[in-house]
Amino acid sequence: MDLQELRTHFTPALEEIIDKCKISNDLVDRELFQVYMATIWGNVVLDPEGSGVEENDLSSLHDFLNEEIERVLGQGANVTGCYDFIASKQGNESLERLGATSEHKEFLHYFARLILGQEVQTKP
Repeated sequence: MDLQELRTHFTPALEEIIDKCKISNDLVDRELFQVYMATIWGNVVLDPEGSGVEENDLSSLHDFLNEEIERVLGQGANVTGCYDFIASKQGNESLERLGATSEHKEFLHYFARLILGQEVQTKP
């Protein structure tokens, strides 16, 4: 699948996520958005075909998600940065505030450990 096909496939979901994260027309809950993006990436990596892509599409999808994250959060923001946030004390506090289940938190922490190669702050 080329980058344009990935955009066509994933843009509706990303638009829905952005709508759910909007506080106002010009303001997005950055923490919630990062949790969503980290969740999407983890789910796609675990089951590419279930997400409608093939394993060899992951690199292109990663690039597309980085573009979208940067568009919403600003220059230099990316998937890895979302996991940096998840691994931080602030990220853990945000997961608590958002009411993430223990399974969801462990899922995100697992991917944060894999991507970042470090332990994750698991206590608020």
